[in-house]
Amino acid sequence: SSAISSVCNYEYRPLRRNVARGGTRLDQSAIFMALIYLCQLFIETSMLLSSPQKPKFIQTLTIWPHRSLSNRGFTVVMAVLASLAICIGVGFFMLGAWPVIGFLGLEVLVVWGAFKLNYRAAKQRQKLTATERELIIENVAPTGETDIVCMSTDWLRVEVTPKNPPEMSARYRQRIYVTSHGRSKEIGSFLHPVETPGLATELSTMLENARNARLQAG
Repeated sequence: SSAISSVCNYEYRPLRRNVARGGTRLDQSAIFMALIYLCQLFIETSMLLSSPQKPKFIQTLTIWPHRSLSNRGFTVVMAVLASLAICIGVGFFMLGAWPVIGFLGLEVLVVWGAFKLNYRAAKQRQKLTATERELIIENVAPTGETDIVCMSTDWLRVEVTPKNPPEMSARYRQRIYVTSHGRSKEIGSFLHPVETPGLATELSTMLENARNARLQAG
């Protein structure tokens, strides 16, 4: 019986150690593969979160002051005024009143400066960009300086004050504001009063489209 017992112990113990070693190698390989998978998942999630998501809905509206006289028209007007001033100046010079020529030239210079200031003010721009989450108001001054204001479209509303349009001879006019939670921003302050109602309607439609796009996106 002792011989049988020693044989059994001799055959059994190495087999147990082999199974244990094989199991250890299997567990280490599985753990290593799991770690690699978790690292890949972490990298993909980080890249997805860090990458900027483009809005699905974008609608833009750019407004600027209206000027009926083009650059070519301005050139024609100045040429006519200069020619008229020269003719008048020659007449006064022949009469001996030559100092009048200086005043005529000064008048032409004043008219030219007034037109230039008017065209410089026409460089003002206001760009409105509506997405499903916010309204971006970009104001560009005649000097080129840019001011950007962002307002959420959730509770944003368009207000026109006063509601009834005044007479054309009145000193005040209607103004358009977008307001939300105590914040307000004037829109199109440089436009002609006739253009105010149409701009208010177009702006309200743009904000409504942005909110509908957000509801559809869920």
